[in-house]
Amino acid sequence: MLRYHLSWLLAALLCTCDRAPELPQAEIAFPVALPAVMPPPPQPAIDYDTTEWTELIRLDSSIVLEIRYATDSNFMERRIYDCGRCFYRPAVARALLAVHHDLRPLGLGLKMYDCYRPGPYQQRLWDVMPDARYVAHPARGSVHSRGAAADLTVVELATGRELDMGTPYDFFGEEAYTTTTDLPEPVLKNRRTLQEAMRRRGFSTIRTEWWHFNYGGPRFPLSEWTWACP
Repeated sequence: MLRYHLSWLLAALLCTCDRAPELPQAEIAFPVALPAVMPPPPQPAIDYDTTEWTELIRLDSSIVLEIRYATDSNFMERRIYDCGRCFYRPAVARALLAVHHDLRPLGLGLKMYDCYRPGPYQQRLWDVMPDARYVAHPARGSVHSRGAAADLTVVELATGRELDMGTPYDFFGEEAYTTTTDLPEPVLKNRRTLQEAMRRRGFSTIRTEWWHFNYGGPRFPLSEWTWACP
């Protein structure tokens, strides 16, 4: 009987030695879920009086800015503004936002050439071009300096391409007049699209510049305030 137990014990030990040692199971790493859409970067801190002014692209960043007087791509071929930002009186900014949203179902939107123009910048324009046919005298002031005038055009939202308005911005001649009808039909149609959208939201056009519109609300005071540059 003792011999039988010893044989069984020896067999069990041999079986245990032949078995491969069990390795600890590797931990399964599951990927961390990421948000489907990354949040946009935070906007810069507000550095202006929001009771007096609204920076237009804070309302909708799809509005295109091409502030020409912050470059030398303008009729004077020199830089007038220290940097390009687009401000309006709050009521005017909301009206422009409404125009931009009205155009969106057509796949169109606004591009801004010039917005609020501080009094000191109006003086710079006059110093370069002292001609009241093109630049308002600083003493009288411009509607731009009241934060209630817009120089703008219409672009395709998908491509950023400007609609053909017949002339470039800051073209001084009868081809740019809103009363000129001797133009190709696509150009006249594009101008009507812009003018109707602007008038619907309280803006009026002027005869000599298809791109210029004045807001028809309250008459805001002239302003000397100048925005900060980064």
